[in-house]
Amino acid sequence: MKKSNSLPVLQALVLADRIYTDHQTGKRIICGTFSKIFSSGFPSVTSFSAFAFILLVDVIGEVVLQLRFVSLHDNQILMESKPMRIQSNDPLTPLDIVVQIPPFPLPRAGIYSFECWTDETMIGSVRIQVAKLPSKEGSND
Repeated sequence: MKKSNSLPVLQALVLADRIYTDHQTGKRIICGTFSKIFSSGFPSVTSFSAFAFILLVDVIGEVVLQLRFVSLHDNQILMESKPMRIQSNDPLTPLDIVVQIPPFPLPRAGIYSFECWTDETMIGSVRIQVAKLPSKEGSND
């Protein structure tokens, strides 16, 4: 299949703890969506992996997607997926993709961006706030 000259349209980009597929209906069940991560200290790495739900339309031919996790403090790419090739003959049919994301590296508290790219163009992103886990009352932190 030929590579497309047009960019797909990102209709949804959601991060979640789990994403399931209902076997009877084929519908996606997205559980535990998040846009904030807490850490007990920095630098650190999350103790969990996550999933990304991606919904695209206007996919014509073959498109190569990449996901990036970027620190908005210094625009450093902290994590990048391998290229994912998707294709469609029908630009009107939405394509939903689920990708497992490894634990996030967290160099500091702040704002991060989880981005979807194709052809060196970002087609969408979600912001993630990273914060220090509040200390428990009565602790000597």
